[in-house]
Amino acid sequence: MTPVKYHEAAEEELLNEIGYLELRAQGLGRRFFAEVRRAERLIAQFPESAEEIRSGIRKRILRTFRYSLIYSVEQEGLLILAVAHQSRRPGYWVGRHSEGEKESEGSA
Repeated sequence: MTPVKYHEAAEEELLNEIGYLELRAQGLGRRFFAEVRRAERLIAQFPESAEEIRSGIRKRILRTFRYSLIYSVEQEGLLILAVAHQSRRPGYWVGRHSEGEKESEGSA
């Protein structure tokens, strides 16, 4: 399976959403996290299976929540760029892809 890493901002989004949902209803944040983990396993096993929404960027829609994992397939594994709500602020994460490319170039 392909290793999965989170962009710093995507990790913050994930943690914030888990906390928010858990405050709304006990166990909801845990269910959201379980669904994210399921999606992570799917893309780790089949990185090219999700819809390509931009060159080099794919979107895996979560099954039971209105969120998607936005990710890129990098040389060293998958980089999750955003844990994005499906109807809020489309494309806000676009600059994160170029940040990841710069980090990769600098560490090579």
